[in-house]
Amino acid sequence: MAAMPKARVRIRPADRADVAAIEAVDPVAATDEGRRRFIAERVAAGQTFVALELGVVVGCVVLDHGFFERGFVAMLTVHPERRRQGIGRALMRQAERACRTPRIFTSTNRSNLPMQRLLEGLGYRRSGMVDDLDPGDPELFYSRWLGDPRSDPGPAG
Repeated sequence: MAAMPKARVRIRPADRADVAAIEAVDPVAATDEGRRRFIAERVAAGQTFVALELGVVVGCVVLDHGFFERGFVAMLTVHPERRRQGIGRALMRQAERACRTPRIFTSTNRSNLPMQRLLEGLGYRRSGMVDDLDPGDPELFYSRWLGDPRSDPGPAG
């Protein structure tokens, strides 16, 4: 991505026309067919928001509500050249606004220190850890209350 002048970021729901641009922004999608399939499916399901600068996709966030019937940020990606400019923060705040539950969750690898700093800076707290998703790099789970904790009905069942 060529250097672009700093511009105001606009966030909107993604549509099918954005899939290739999201894939281009996400370093994992370049080599992972499963990730490309995930992106296309989540866009089609209406679970994805894109961040644009001057009309160009520079990041996206995927929010679903299938994690124990609570909001879960399943993916956050920002073009490597646009990181540390508030885009990830803006996308996370969009996910919070779109979340239909009083608590939102996400996760990141222990090795992903920038994501951990972002989450902690947004008021997320560690909720737990799973050791064996990526061998040698545990998955750290985070959550943040968006509403009154007493209003959380818990999973149906």
